Order: sequence, then structure tokens, then C-alpha cells
Amino acid sequence: MQKYDPLDWIHQWDNYEMMLYARDEAEGDPGIFMQVSRKTNVGGAEEWEIVYDRKLDELFAVDAEPGTDEWQEKILRTYLNDHPSLVADEKRYLEQFENGASDT
Repeated sequence: MQKYDPLDWIHQWDNYEMMLYARDEAEGDPGIFMQVSRKTNVGGAEEWEIVYDRKLDELFAVDAEPGTDEWQEKILRTYLNDHPSLVADEKRYLEQFENGASDT
């Protein structure tokens, strides 16, 4: 098992960034989430604003202590392996969201 690195779960393109993460019971509203941010330049400074932060799925059991780096890595790796089109799907969702056609 590779060591958990948050940068492994970030995908950047154009002026957007998506970040996949998991939250355990101790953090409230447990589940697997996707946060999408947009980069803007204001007065020469780069700023990131959150476009949305949505729950993708419920948690599932993995062999690791909830909330640890090992747990986060196992949850996200399993989820990504089970959803190989996740990045493309999220880009479509973002397009629908920005056009006002999403359910969020």
C-alpha cells in the first residue's frame, strides 16, 4: 500500500481543480466527497474559489482505522478503482452545474 498523499487525489485542468476526499464519522457527515474549485486572477494574484463540494457516496468498510492516512488511501483508491470514469463524469457534472442543470 502506498503512503497517502493528498496531491494524489487532486486533478487540475484549465482553471479548475477537483479534489476527492473521504470524511469519517468524527468529522461529521461521513462519506466520499468531491470538491471542485475555480482559479481566478484578481489584481495579479491567483485566487481559488470553491464552486461546489458534494457527497458522491457513502463510506464502506476497509481494513484500517477511520480517519487515518491509511484509511483515506484505501477508501479513495478502492472508490477510484470501482469508478474509473470518475474524472470524466465529474467534468460532465461540473458543466451541468455551471449551466444550472445539476441537482446540487
